[in-house]
Amino acid sequence: MSKQAINMPNFAVVSLHSSPLDQPGVGDGGGMNVYVRQLSSAIARLGSHVSVYTRAVSPNQPASQQVEPGLVVHNVPAGDLQPLAKEDLPELVSEFTENVIQRISLSSAEMPDVVHGNYWLSGLAAHQLKHHYGIPMLTTFHTLEKVKADGRSGPDDRVEGKIRIDAEDQVAACSDVVLASCDHEAADLERYLDVPPERLKVVGLGVEHALFAPGDKAMARRAVNLPDDGKIVLYVGRIQPLKGLLLATQAFETLLWDHPDAYFVIVGGPSGHLGKVELSRCIALATRKGFSDRIIFRDPEPHLRLASYYRGADVVVVPSRSESFGLVALEAMACGTAVVASKVGGLNSLVTPGKTGFLVEERSPWAFAEAMGSILGGKLSASKVERATVDFARAYSWRKAGGAVLDIVGALASRELTECL
Repeated sequence: MSKQAINMPNFAVVSLHSSPLDQPGVGDGGGMNVYVRQLSSAIARLGSHVSVYTRAVSPNQPASQQVEPGLVVHNVPAGDLQPLAKEDLPELVSEFTENVIQRISLSSAEMPDVVHGNYWLSGLAAHQLKHHYGIPMLTTFHTLEKVKADGRSGPDDRVEGKIRIDAEDQVAACSDVVLASCDHEAADLERYLDVPPERLKVVGLGVEHALFAPGDKAMARRAVNLPDDGKIVLYVGRIQPLKGLLLATQAFETLLWDHPDAYFVIVGGPSGHLGKVELSRCIALATRKGFSDRIIFRDPEPHLRLASYYRGADVVVVPSRSESFGLVALEAMACGTAVVASKVGGLNSLVTPGKTGFLVEERSPWAFAEAMGSILGGKLSASKVERATVDFARAYSWRKAGGAVLDIVGALASRELTECL
């Protein structure tokens, strides 16, 4: 950390539509939840006070939850105190922001020096907070509508595309810094949102290495009650068309021709209005083709249990149509497991073809099956893959990410705030 970050700033972190305390893989909970929780924790452990503001979804939730020293999650009311669809949330942004301001006014310790918005909905709220307090704004978009729209036949949620695109343009134009997780995401932000290079900062995600590390495969399988015999292909994440589970299931059917003893383990739950449709299509395909007994469905698991799934697998498949980073791939690699992933976005930065796994450009079952089959068939040495994946993952840590963000905020102290266009 640089000397600029010695005077530790108070962070207001906005995660409107999904709490960092939610179970990843349930509803809208996914990699963003892990990002907000782990990055906020890292910044707090480095000495800052971090207040995360998320929308309350139940009258039984406490107003505030102390997660650890320096890190508090505030459940802020806006609209009905129940889970709401994403299309209902844009109209609640102003009410949410007003209630965040009221919550901050109750304690001088919560007065923010910087606001960090996560996702476009949170960015709208962070934008208002920036101007209310006259403080710099960081933004992490996580996904962009223009990128997600490429190659899809229908919207991933029911929010009108133009509404989100206009919001992303507005948030980007007033952000003092836009954080990207890798060079590929930075290029997308510059291309689609015209973020100038001087306001773009690449901060890689992290891995909790004390948890995600190599281990005995047989013991890992027993820990999460997976079969002792046969190869295991693993999918972890939300179930929705964007994430490509149907494509992975079709690829697994093809894979069974050469590896009839293989299992496909799916850890996750439906997300969004098409999540249940995607899941039902996968089940129907497996039933119709007669391989449903080779598929093992598991509900979303606590983050700490995922390490056993990664260690127990022979290959992890990440078939997303779009992926700004690919936290599942990185965590799997930290456990020494090969990854087969779509050749998109941040996954290009993580997987080294022929060394830590394979990248698949063609979105076809055959192409993914061939890549997975190469690993299961021993084309890559398991011991060499483990060394390569673990060595690569060691470069990523949440503490390093937190320190980088603090350095960025420290440098902003000498700059004038970006003005809205």
